[in-house]
Amino acid sequence: MIIKNYSFTLKSDRREQFIPISEEVNSFVQKMGENLVGVCKIFIHHTTAAVIINQTVNPDVMHDFQTYLGSIVPAKRMLNVQNNSDAHFKSSLMGTFVELPISNGKLDLGKWQDLLFAEFDGPRTRTVDMQIWGN
Repeated sequence: MIIKNYSFTLKSDRREQFIPISEEVNSFVQKMGENLVGVCKIFIHHTTAAVIINQTVNPDVMHDFQTYLGSIVPAKRMLNVQNNSDAHFKSSLMGTFVELPISNGKLDLGKWQDLLFAEFDGPRTRTVDMQIWGN
């Protein structure tokens, strides 16, 4: 069994946005060989960001996603002096990690699926960590 750890940074340019990261993650997976079969775990070490799987072909989907999240967790003043409690709630709702299968040396995503970094308290520089293991 092979286990590798990788990380990369990304920069968000606004308070809330969804940034596709499938290509970046796949580049690390492919370094381990074209016959790799295994699992890739992506983890975000931030309490105001998340990682999700969804589609980006139709940008209206992510716009609607952001609108709906804003309606259930509005950005309004709360007790937190940093005024970002909504970002913490959104991160907890979405989750800070995902696990994806690897087949033939690449992420095994569905036809319409994409891996996305979800920023809820930007703009910031963030770190995406991953652990890849397989045979």
